[in-house]
Amino acid sequence: MDGELYLDLRPDSLSPGIKLAVGTAILEVTAMPHLGCKKFTERFGMDAVEYANSDFGRRHNLRGINARVVIGGKITTGDRVRKVAVD
Repeated sequence: MDGELYLDLRPDSLSPGIKLAVGTAILEVTAMPHLGCKKFTERFGMDAVEYANSDFGRRHNLRGINARVVIGGKITTGDRVRKVAVD
């Protein structure tokens, strides 16, 4: 893990409207929360869903975030994700 960078998914770091560059695509973080779904429940169990959807889990976006495509492009495994300046 030395030298790896991590993207802070907490809402105060990636609030709705923030734009992200991934590969050659540009994404915009949306306000819609990302909650545990049936597939997540089947893989990890109800305890994991309840934890991810707890106050702590939601404050830290433990289930990730949703984003919409602003500019389409190519994204490949290993591409860095970085915040970009808003126009």
